[in-house]
Amino acid sequence: VVMNPPFASSVDRSRDKHIAAKHLIAAAKRLAPGGRLVAIMPPGFTPERDAAHWSRACGLLTPRLALTMPGQVYRKLGTSVETQLMVFDKVQEGGEMIRATLCDLDEALPFVDAVAATRTEMSPAQRVEAIPHARPTVRSSVPRKTAAGVITAPTARANAVRPLSFTSLQTPRNNMPISDIYARYRPQRIEIADAQEHPTPLVESIAMASVAPPMPSNTGRDDLRLPARLIEEGHLSEAQLETIIMAHDAHRRDLPGRFAIDDDQTKLTRADDDPDARAYRLGYFLGDGTGCGKGRECAGLILVNWLAGRRKAIWVSKSATLIEDAIRDWTDLGGSPADIQPLSKWKPDQPVPMGDGILFVTYATLRSAGKCGTTRLSQILDWMGEDFEGVLAFDEAHAMQNAAGSEQVRGGKPSQQGLAGLRLQLAAPRARVFYISATGATSVHNLAYAARLGPWGQGPEYPFPSRESFVSAMEAGGVAAMEVVARDLKTLGLYTARALSFDGVEYDVLEHALTPAQIEIYDAYATSFRTIHHNLEAALTATGVNDASGETNASAARASAKSRFESTKQRFFNHLLMGMKAPTIIRAIADDLAAGKACVIQVVSTGESLLKRRLETMDPEDELVEGALTPRDYVLGYLEQAFPIHAQKLVEIDGNMVAEPLRDETGALVVSREALALRDAAMMELMPLAPIPSALDQILWAFGDEAVAEVTGRSVRPLKAEDGHLFIEKRSASSNSSETQAFMDGEKNILIFSDAGGTGRSYHAAQTAKNQKRRRHYLLEPGWRADAAIQGLGRTHRSAQVSAPFFRVCTSDVHGEKRFTSTIAKRLDQLGALTKGQRETGSQGMFREEDNLESPIARAALRGYFADLAAGRAEAMSYESFTDWTALRLIDKDGVLLEELPPIQRFLNRVLALPIHMQNALFGEFMRRIADQTERARTAGTLDLGVETLRGEKIEQVSTEDLWTCPKSGAVTRIIGLEVTDPVHVLGAEEAISRNPDKLPMVNRASGRAALISARPMQMYDEDIVTLMRKVVRPNGSSYLEEARFTSSAWEDIERPEFAKLWDAEAASLPKTTTTKLYLLTGLLLPIWKDIPTTNERIYRVTPDGATAMIGRTLSEEGAAALRARFLVSNPQTAQEMLTAALGTTAPVDLGRGLTLTRRRVAGEMRLELSGADRGMIEGLKAMGCFTEIIAFQLRVFLPHGDGIDTGSILARIVGQEASMTSEQAA
Repeated sequence: VVMNPPFASSVDRSRDKHIAAKHLIAAAKRLAPGGRLVAIMPPGFTPERDAAHWSRACGLLTPRLALTMPGQVYRKLGTSVETQLMVFDKVQEGGEMIRATLCDLDEALPFVDAVAATRTEMSPAQRVEAIPHARPTVRSSVPRKTAAGVITAPTARANAVRPLSFTSLQTPRNNMPISDIYARYRPQRIEIADAQEHPTPLVESIAMASVAPPMPSNTGRDDLRLPARLIEEGHLSEAQLETIIMAHDAHRRDLPGRFAIDDDQTKLTRADDDPDARAYRLGYFLGDGTGCGKGRECAGLILVNWLAGRRKAIWVSKSATLIEDAIRDWTDLGGSPADIQPLSKWKPDQPVPMGDGILFVTYATLRSAGKCGTTRLSQILDWMGEDFEGVLAFDEAHAMQNAAGSEQVRGGKPSQQGLAGLRLQLAAPRARVFYISATGATSVHNLAYAARLGPWGQGPEYPFPSRESFVSAMEAGGVAAMEVVARDLKTLGLYTARALSFDGVEYDVLEHALTPAQIEIYDAYATSFRTIHHNLEAALTATGVNDASGETNASAARASAKSRFESTKQRFFNHLLMGMKAPTIIRAIADDLAAGKACVIQVVSTGESLLKRRLETMDPEDELVEGALTPRDYVLGYLEQAFPIHAQKLVEIDGNMVAEPLRDETGALVVSREALALRDAAMMELMPLAPIPSALDQILWAFGDEAVAEVTGRSVRPLKAEDGHLFIEKRSASSNSSETQAFMDGEKNILIFSDAGGTGRSYHAAQTAKNQKRRRHYLLEPGWRADAAIQGLGRTHRSAQVSAPFFRVCTSDVHGEKRFTSTIAKRLDQLGALTKGQRETGSQGMFREEDNLESPIARAALRGYFADLAAGRAEAMSYESFTDWTALRLIDKDGVLLEELPPIQRFLNRVLALPIHMQNALFGEFMRRIADQTERARTAGTLDLGVETLRGEKIEQVSTEDLWTCPKSGAVTRIIGLEVTDPVHVLGAEEAISRNPDKLPMVNRASGRAALISARPMQMYDEDIVTLMRKVVRPNGSSYLEEARFTSSAWEDIERPEFAKLWDAEAASLPKTTTTKLYLLTGLLLPIWKDIPTTNERIYRVTPDGATAMIGRTLSEEGAAALRARFLVSNPQTAQEMLTAALGTTAPVDLGRGLTLTRRRVAGEMRLELSGADRGMIEGLKAMGCFTEIIAFQLRVFLPHGDGIDTGSILARIVGQEASMTSEQAA
């Protein structure tokens, strides 16, 4: 290959100084083994000045020659830019590179002759059809000739474009489980000709593996073409090719109906009869885990459409730096780096001059606008054109979460980023939308951006009438329902979620036990924070925000002051714990390095803002010391800047009292001397306390920056010289790339990364990396964002690795730290359910369910514990001490428990600031409550365990009924009848007593039965009622008894000998086994979700004796009968028969899906009223012909009826045909 790529001086690429290097790397990928590449390159392309791109090039090529040429060489051609003449060979053997700086062209000849003599003779070349690249629309400042690609004959044949041939499997492949969580992955519905297996084994959750996608349609296969070498050489693996095929198949279909877009461009309204309404193409969601090659799959889908003539595509991603990864993936498949251009290259009010090509857009750019008010969205739409049918890829799609707002966030407003993404989807109805995210959404609310998957919409073809209805149903169903979402979207051919096999991956928990000295420091800080809080309340009174009794005069001012304080406190204790854990982590890292391992540490916070603030306030001549760079400075900064010291005056605005700063006659703010003294006292209490540097800095100082690669967003950092003094080092924007390369090349064996390095980068033991030592991944600080934590874990576990990583979760024995593991455990818990189809997969096995302190059970346990604290029944501490330390009020002035008790997040935050012994006592008691509440829910059958494995001594499948078949996907919903036989495990009296030391032997004199009953009642919270309960343990199980019923019952104490006699006699009379009848609803559930009884929503995985495993939702006998009546009736009523029935009686007529039709007299006339419609259904019903009226402050829906109105047709549209009522959602 002979090339003269564009330099950074090209007008069209002025913002990309690495464009020449990218062209060279792309050419290197196309170069045949043994081939030679000769290029004229810019002088900056050297290992010293561009280490990242130089290393990438040298990973593909061996450099032979680099001659720096003076600018005068090309003066006659109109340029005097200094250049390099470079020669590379694509060979395995090494050798030294010749480097020289020349004065003229004549000096180059001896060097060129010397390198030419080493050239290996190659076979004759021939021309081939290459992938057509984007047509340039901006003239380069340097004239260039276009040459046909010249490659060797074997490559020529492999590079020919060929159809992507596959065979559909009528019977889906059964992927066998390798554990209770995962199954080995292979495409279940297709066999792809010549495809290679993924370089690293893939797995799928058991729930996802239990269903198969539909067979791809035979139509549209002519568009599926790829270069042969990508298939035959495994550049796109079998699993990646399957994604391309399934996404291509989904993109052939449309959402049911035609739609008009609202004025806000964020909502669609069904308008089938509107000639201006548009049909919307279905989207596809790729939920593969990190390391599976999602970028390569996206590039492959774009390439398939490119070769089909759709040569415009949009690639939306999280950050501007990820364009490097997009270019890498595109050029790996044979594309040109010039095909991908960032939108940020052009100002918002400029048209995009690019013709064909891939427009790279970040989410931040997408939501921005120009100075003239022109939005980036309109700029993109102008470039796309009205009939755009190319790929619209949303990489890291979870960045659009909160597209419709969140009920869990104060205010609940939609994010501008999410709205911009939603508007782009809706403005391009024919675009081939491709969602990509390993982490999907951390809440079912955040699926609002995935509008093109069609889980909700107006009309009977959709399972839910609105997003609100969908969210409500999924929340009611809990984690089990959310698991159905992912699984059924796969069944409909709209979703896939594989992950790298965790074979070889190991986990453990590295717990740091605080030393007595550290406990003393922690307790001192906790005491100081109590002082600050007391002083804060006193300062609010001194400044006039509170009155003398402590009641607030201005709630907004008080809330602002306290909110700032609490966030500062939370951040401080998080950093304090990180710093205290550092010594244990440093010792562990040292041991790992000695054992030949490479260490990767994952953090969230870097402390840069703290460092910059300190540098701004320091005298240039002052020496930087460790004590000045500790989390303590966060608190001192709060006290200096945010502690209320200015007097306030109260003014009334719109009936509300608002605090405004009081000013003197000169306009200066009036300072309250009392508040100022309180602040200074708080600062003086903090000053003597021992400083704890951040964990990031401690690790850097312990091993030195020459051994530690830092991939964070810091622009400055404190380093320690050999003599121990600190100095500041500035970090350039390219530092992260060079640091990553140094780690991957083995020059450094420790790497620390934050969120800035947690997306898109690879730190694994790659087969192509020089550093192939096994990775020890320390999760030092997971943060509060589950998606970022998972992205981080995926940096060291990726495809094509020589060894799997060892994950270590770093924690401490401080019980309050559960505040942080609880948040991440909750998010991972939901994340696994939404993105992989089974909850345990999200947390990758590292967090336990009991770590989730934000579950409904934990909230119920906390409410009961609050009641005990307020009543003085808690053993850990008194109510007065609790309020003194936490400043949480639980009762009103009359001593009655508050209706609005503090949420669990606030409780956990306050507990974190307690002295260690108080934390441990409080948490020990609280965790016992959670254990009791969990056992009670399990006994009642209401514990939400997600997908549970049903176990039994014998499980027999006694019946099978086909309930409903989806015409589009062919998926069948069945009712399976099961009989489960379990052995009865009965404890002897002595063993029962030893296992229940807190319970008393008792006998019911009325029945003569013995039981062990709690010695004292406990508060339990259930269905908004706090109840005193006692636990009752009998030979055949346990239950709970209300205190009032216990007091009035015949239970009384009994001696142990008599108790043992009665207990053992009852135990001996119990049967040895029990048989339970169970119905399981299996197959596709989401489309008929609203028809399924909601009495029991548990999801089970069952393997009946002699049958294959199945997953489904449990049904009672009554629930199964109701479904049979709904779907299996021999002569279902037609819409006309329903209408006739309604007109002939005043009794409601069931229309299905929660709707009834009733004839009623309204305002003196007979009307047909539709009842049961929720808010989300109203617009859809109106679009079908219904009308609404507000009567007595209620919105009511009516079916029009009378002369000239075809009421039967309108009703038919509302009801739909049962066979297709939900099937179109699969389209």
